[in-house]
Amino acid sequence: MFLSNNLNAEFLENAKYIGSFSGKKLLIIRDDKWKSIGSGVDFKIIKLVRSESGLDIVIKFLRVDLKLIRAKVVYSKNSETRFKNVKNIIEKDDAIAAINGSYFDVNENPLGLLIADGKTINNRIVTHPLYSGIFYIKEDMPYIVYKDNFQSSGVTEAIQVGPILIADGKDAEDFKDIHSIHYRSGIAIDNSGKVIIYATDTNYNGISLHEVRQVMRLSDISCMNVLNLDGGGSTQMYISTPSFSDYITGNTDIPVAIGFYPVRK
Repeated sequence: MFLSNNLNAEFLENAKYIGSFSGKKLLIIRDDKWKSIGSGVDFKIIKLVRSESGLDIVIKFLRVDLKLIRAKVVYSKNSETRFKNVKNIIEKDDAIAAINGSYFDVNENPLGLLIADGKTINNRIVTHPLYSGIFYIKEDMPYIVYKDNFQSSGVTEAIQVGPILIADGKDAEDFKDIHSIHYRSGIAIDNSGKVIIYATDTNYNGISLHEVRQVMRLSDISCMNVLNLDGGGSTQMYISTPSFSDYITGNTDIPVAIGFYPVRK
């Protein structure tokens, strides 16, 4: 095994693994405990390594309590929210975090339903299987549902993307490329109702949707609903609180993001 020169036998014997394609495994070599980085905001890192290649995969997670933090869909073509990347959003606003959002065309128009700050940007719900899920906010509560189950009444924020990986605790099925390796980002709701966003942070290696789903089932993540966001070169996440900052840079400009803002009392 490639790792044997780097990791001792005792570690390997007690190590945790994520199952991969064709019986291969990803070894978890780092699994931080959640660290509070602000009111209602926690951060953690998981690091995995592929047994066949020895390449690392780093995934960073932010967990937010929507009683204290507001989630908001942000669209770059709105005059008051122009941006090119997630760092721009935080630099010009009071957001404490932002992550890339939905798929878009060559003219940076969102593909699929998009409601931002109560305004409907695109009312078309795409029927393609890839766009299987919608993340939305209604009465300050987060939801992830299949597109066919979405009801727009009272919704203030919504983004259609996909595929859904986990729905109400059950594995989603019937989507392609479950074992393809790419940079990934996503949004999830854990078993306590908190929102978790995540993104891979690596220049050399990605992760499959099959593997992401297993990571999101780890005991201290425990997500009931998981929705894949636009990945590849769009993958980016920026976090900035008074005590902490972290930046996963993307390779392309994005027109849609999800921002997180302190609730002002």
